[in-house]
Amino acid sequence: MKVLVVGAGALGQVFGMWLAAGGAQVSYLVKPGREHWADGDGALLYRLRRPGRPVEQRLTPYQVVTEPVAGEWDMVWLCVDSTALPGSWTGDLHAATGGATVVTISQAPQDHAVLTRTWPAEQIIQVVPALLAYQAPMPGEVCEPGIAYWAPPGAALGVFGTEPRARQVIAALRAGGARARRTRQAGAADITAARMMPYIAALENVGWSIAATRYAHAARASREAVAIAAAVHGRRAPLAIPAWAVSVALRALPLLVPFDLPRYLETHFTKVSAQTRLMLDGWIAEGAARGLPVTHLTQLRAEASA
Repeated sequence: MKVLVVGAGALGQVFGMWLAAGGAQVSYLVKPGREHWADGDGALLYRLRRPGRPVEQRLTPYQVVTEPVAGEWDMVWLCVDSTALPGSWTGDLHAATGGATVVTISQAPQDHAVLTRTWPAEQIIQVVPALLAYQAPMPGEVCEPGIAYWAPPGAALGVFGTEPRARQVIAALRAGGARARRTRQAGAADITAARMMPYIAALENVGWSIAATRYAHAARASREAVAIAAAVHGRRAPLAIPAWAVSVALRALPLLVPFDLPRYLETHFTKVSAQTRLMLDGWIAEGAARGLPVTHLTQLRAEASA
């Protein structure tokens, strides 16, 4: 199987490693200047465990290119954030890869519409990342530079899309040791993102302080985003998660995960803050167009610009 991964960030490397471990020939498309990121012995990754020491793994791409290479590609994985998806480069990529299965890991409300301007909807598969990954070392960590990742015990990557492409993606991930399962409910990934991202925005608005976050305010914005995401997919909005439950979880999780969670949240989501704002803008625009409440989302977005 020939796979082209677009983007060599943390998640792009983890997915590429799993696919390569399953026997795929994995190549990378990166920005000019990044073509040497895996030279030498390949890229170093750390699978974090609790308890136990990290397990070192290696990723050696088949090739790294800065322009799409025409060929008989089986899959194209778009491991870039939502702000990178619009643009003419996707047309060049489509021309080079033809009917390859297109796998996206993004979850912004605009993403599907953006992607279907280039690819037929039945060609697109969405994977919901059930893991956390980052560029190591973070401050305070002692290790060689690489990508650290942690998949919560029992968690599985959700795969949504048409047959047989969804099964193809699941089989490729499982062959490399990843847990993956079919998600049949339309919008499951989008609703998950709508539930979570307002809390991320609220954390960022108070400088990533778990103690200072306004959970009730974030919960109201989250309920609005979930209602909008559900409406887009013709579904009834699921029950909201109480603000107190999120507050308790964010205070307890640092004791359970094998890395500094508050520092991870700050490091990772500060880097992709433009994507967070894009997601808020998407829910606000969609909600306003449908006549749904967006008061708390709008307030949250205004605070993000302050």
